[in-house]
Amino acid sequence: MSSAPHVERFKGTDWEECQEFIVAIRARALWEGKQRDPAWKADFAGPLFWRKALLWHTQLSEDVRDDWNKLEVALLKRWPPPEDDVE
Repeated sequence: MSSAPHVERFKGTDWEECQEFIVAIRARALWEGKQRDPAWKADFAGPLFWRKALLWHTQLSEDVRDDWNKLEVALLKRWPPPEDDVE
């Protein structure tokens, strides 16, 4: 059996880091068989927020913190891709 995909802490540096974090959470959820469980993904991601991202995460409503689908939207609003990176 392969090992679980590693997920780095999210510091809130920039779009690239945000994108990598989202993809890593999705990959880990798939590996765990939890890809359709937004609460599991949000719970898994919660302890991985670090530095600026931790401050931002703690200020979100509980409704957003507890639902990966809403949290993912909030992440992309806070750390959007550069204008020239959107296709």
